[in-house]
Amino acid sequence: MTDYFIELKKLLVQPILFFTKMPEGEWYEGAVTFVGITSMILSLLATFVVFITQYFPIGGTLLEEVSGFKILIVSPIVFVLIFVFFVITFSSFFIFFLAAILAMFSFLGVLIFWGGNILGGKGAFIKDIKASFYSSGVTLVLAAPIIFVLLVKNGAMDFTNFRIGYNMIYGFTVLFLYGLQAIIARKVHGLRKWKAFIVALLPFLFLIIVGILVDKIVLTKISPWIT
Repeated sequence: MTDYFIELKKLLVQPILFFTKMPEGEWYEGAVTFVGITSMILSLLATFVVFITQYFPIGGTLLEEVSGFKILIVSPIVFVLIFVFFVITFSSFFIFFLAAILAMFSFLGVLIFWGGNILGGKGAFIKDIKASFYSSGVTLVLAAPIIFVLLVKNGAMDFTNFRIGYNMIYGFTVLFLYGLQAIIARKVHGLRKWKAFIVALLPFLFLIIVGILVDKIVLTKISPWIT
C-alpha cells in the first residue's frame, strides 16, 4: 500500500519522470494492482457515504423504539447486519469502479496505440495499456464529488452546486489526463512532442463526450437519490 502512494505521488507531481521510468514487471502485476487499490479506496469512501446517508437513518428509525435491555439483545444482530451490508455494498462498488476504470483506461490506451501508430510511433500495445492504467490514479479526485453527496444530504449544498462542482472537478481532471496521455504518447510510444499532443486529443475528446453524457443523463437520473 505504501508503494501505491509513492507511485501515485510521482505520477501526479513528476509524470514525465514516472512514465520515463515506469515501474517494471508484468502489466497485470503492477498496473492492474494499482487500478485495484484505486478502486478499493473509492469503494470504501462510497460505502461510508451510503452508510451515513442511507443505512444509518433507516436503522435509527427501526431501533428508535428499542431501549434498555432490549438493546443488548439486538446488538449482536445489528452488528452482523452492519457487517453484511458493508460487505455487499463495498463489493458492489468495488466491482463497479474496477470494471469502469479498467474498461475506460483500456480504451484510452487503445486510442494512444492506434493514434501513435498512425503518426509513426514505435511503442508496444501492452506498454500503452500499462501506462494508461497507471494514469487512472487521477480518478481518486472522484472522492470529492462522493463527499459532496454528504453536503447535499445535510443541506449544506444544493444539487445545482453539486452539479457545478462535479463538472469543474471532472473538467480539470480531463485536462490533467490530456497532459498525462500526451506524456504516454511521447515517452512510452516514442512520438515527438507535437505528435504526442495530437494523439492525446483522441482520449481527450472521448472523455469530453463521456463527461457530457454523465452530466446530461447520469446526474439527472441520480438526483432524486442525492437530494
